[in-house]
Amino acid sequence: MKEEEPDAFIQLPPPTACALWEHPERAGGKFSEIFEEVESYEDSNHLSRALYKCRECGQQYFFEWYEWVDWDGGNDRSYSTLIPVQAQEQLEALKQTNIFSLMRYYPRLHLDGGTPIWNGKG
Repeated sequence: MKEEEPDAFIQLPPPTACALWEHPERAGGKFSEIFEEVESYEDSNHLSRALYKCRECGQQYFFEWYEWVDWDGGNDRSYSTLIPVQAQEQLEALKQTNIFSLMRYYPRLHLDGGTPIWNGKG
């Protein structure tokens, strides 16, 4: 995937065959019952990145978990994001992102403690 502008949003194909597309709340359950890890890219105290697939349909998702350390009182916020991946080229581009540039990709599913919600689902 070539990026024309550094600030441009990048739309990926939606995972319409995956049950999570219509029922994102299912991702709020036990993660290991819904997803199988395919490959891990990073696993540290404050950042994890991996490729997961839906156990039900096989849809692959680039996953990122990030903990924002505020050093004040121990109430650090954490953010989890799933981005559907259809091709190796998309996966390679996602692996090159950082926590901020990852937000350019959509649709993406946010799992931040509340009800999981799709960002970019029109």
